[in-house]
This record gives sequence, C-alpha cells and structure tokens, in this order.
Amino acid sequence: MDALGVVPPDSVGNPPQYLNSLDDVITEFLTFFEEGAAAERFVQSEDLWLKIRETALSLKPELKLGGNGPVIAKRMVEEGAEVLLAIQNEKIYRDRIMKEIRLPGETVDTESNDYDLHIIMEFDKGEEWGQYTATRGNRYIVHRDKHNPLLKGLAAVKSAVKEFQPHLVVLGGLQMLDTYPFTQQELSDRLREIDEFLSDLPKDTLVHFEMASFVNPVFLKQLTDVILPYSDSVGMNEQELPNLSSLLRTGNIVYISDSKIKVSKTMDDTRELLAVLNALPRHKPLTRVHIHTLAYQAVFTLRDNKGWMSGITTAVKSSLTATRYVCGDESIDSSKIKMILDDSFSSSAIPGSQRIPIIDSTPVSCWPDGPYEICLAPVLVCTQIKQTGGGGDNLTGVGLLYHLK
Repeated sequence: MDALGVVPPDSVGNPPQYLNSLDDVITEFLTFFEEGAAAERFVQSEDLWLKIRETALSLKPELKLGGNGPVIAKRMVEEGAEVLLAIQNEKIYRDRIMKEIRLPGETVDTESNDYDLHIIMEFDKGEEWGQYTATRGNRYIVHRDKHNPLLKGLAAVKSAVKEFQPHLVVLGGLQMLDTYPFTQQELSDRLREIDEFLSDLPKDTLVHFEMASFVNPVFLKQLTDVILPYSDSVGMNEQELPNLSSLLRTGNIVYISDSKIKVSKTMDDTRELLAVLNALPRHKPLTRVHIHTLAYQAVFTLRDNKGWMSGITTAVKSSLTATRYVCGDESIDSSKIKMILDDSFSSSAIPGSQRIPIIDSTPVSCWPDGPYEICLAPVLVCTQIKQTGGGGDNLTGVGLLYHLK
C-alpha cells in the first residue's frame, strides 16, 4: 500500500462487491485487516491489476508455487501419499512441482511469462497501517487469475483419473470462480464440468470439498448445490462455517464473521450443518466435517462409516501442523507459542450441556455425540508469525491422510 502511494483514509466505507479501483482495494483490505480476517479477491480492472502487480514485484517479494491444489498435494506427498494433481502438465509447472507429484499426460514445453500471480499481503496481530490495527494475524490476497477459473486442470485430469483410481478426491480452489466475469452460460458450463467429473467417479471414491472465502451468494449456492451432494467430507475455517450455515438457512452469506467463535457455537453450527445437508437429496451421506480455527481443530466423524477412522489422530496432526507452518519451524519453540483456548469448554450452547476439561497430560478430547464422534485438539498458537497463507491447505492435507481407513 505504501509503495502504491496510498495514504490510509480517515474512515472505511462499506466493502465493494467488485474491485474496480484502488479505493475499492483499500476499503476491502482495511475491512478485513481490522477484523483480522482472511480474504481472496479477483481484481476486475486489468489496468489496476497491472499497477498492483508491477508495484508488488518491485518490492522483491518471496515467490512460491501456490494454489490450493499444489499446496495440499505437496503436503500429502511429504506425508507418504501418492498424488495426482489436476493441473495442466506444462514445463513451467512441472519444473516447480516436486517430482513425486504426478501430473496428467506428457509434459508440454510451453515455458512463458504468461502465468498467474496471486499477491498475498500477510499481516501480524497488532500490526498498524495509519490509524488501523490488525486484531489477528492473517492475510489479504488479490489476483487476476485467467486460468484457474476456467478449470483447465480439471479438463486435463479427467482421463488420468480413470487409470489412477484414487481412494480420495480433494476439491479446493473453487473460490477462483467467485466474482470472475463469466457470462451466465460460461458459468453454467463450468459447473456442469464439475458435476460430470464427480458423477463419473466410482461410488466408493471419497470426495472432500474444502471451503474458502466467497462473497457472491448466488454463485456459492450454485456451487454447493453441485458439489455437496457428492461430498463425503467438508473442511472449513471459523469464517467459512457461519458463511455456509447462513447460506443454507437464509440464502445469504456472512461477509465477515467473528474470528473468536466459541467452541459451543462451533459444535452447534456444525451439528445443524450436518443435519441440513444430510436431509437434502444426496448421492452419498456426509460423514466427516473438519473445522480448523485459530484456537482449535474440531473433527466430526460418523461412527458407522466405511471411509474414516477415529478423528483423534487427525485433530492432533492438524493442530501440530498449524503451529509448525505458521511459525515456519518444524520444531515447536515454547517461547513462540501460547494456548488461547480456555481450560474447559461446553459441547453445546444449550443450558446444562456437557463441559469438557482440557487436561495437560491428554489435551485432545473425543466424545460420542449422537451418531457422530467429535474430537477436538487445542492449537498452540504461534505468536511470531512467519506465514498464514497456505496454512489451511497444509493441515487439510495432513488431516485427511491420517483420517483415512
């Protein structure tokens, strides 16, 4: 922002629906910055994007291969999985992706500078810009991605999936379609491609859908109508859970939710979500939900299921992965962490509900809840943040892998 010559405004207006001007970007950035919330948005104006991109590159940023798919794939391979990544097999990508990750088809030599950049502005708790202060460490992402919204990776991987015969299919990064300037026909075509891909999978192939930050309720409703009936599992953070719950209840989304959501409310919202989704017409039951928050990891698992083990290992591994990733250190330094979860929590906001203590020697709690098992692990929150972008993808990959039967 400083390099763009922007002066922090005296006040912040209502966040815009689309990013067409630098004022739009500033307003939306500050909305999320003050709330300590994460967001990822498409820049509508090409001239504005080129200005932002040129300025960002002049600051010599750290460049990494990103995208939800590659990050989840990398983490799962590091944990011992065999992974096929839905991406166009072009040399520019093949050279930057660890060789253990399989790509569909033969590598095509199309090296060029025509690749998409997503600009991630990381901010720490207490960081200041003018009169504004971040209440929590998080990130704000802007991009003008021309490839991912067109689902070119999905088209490339369709035939390879039949030979690969995956145990699990992970869907992520579909927020790239949100606010992209599709015609209605183009968007319908993209959604139909997703539907056809999922309908062609064998019934016993597990499907996980990883939620993200969405601002267009019409698109999110269309997307979830296609994906959720095929999903065995759904993952989301403390912003995305109330967003999806609100959409299903009212048809509207929550632009920014409380980042300090209580455990009891998370439990109740997830129970309601499971009940609503499993009452709708489905191709298979929803048997798993993973809620990853700053303070804790919560895993709901249908006890009578064929695909998932107990969620206790998932909760533990996801919690430790979150700490290590955000701190940028495989070792855990007690001087750089703190636990912000209380020493006990209620399993529901209903009066008289069970209160569960956090015991130092066995801090992970699992308990039966109707047909489900719920496991919850506190997170050792990093106080010296290295990075937050990609954290959800890393713990998603780990959590899924250690949950599979």
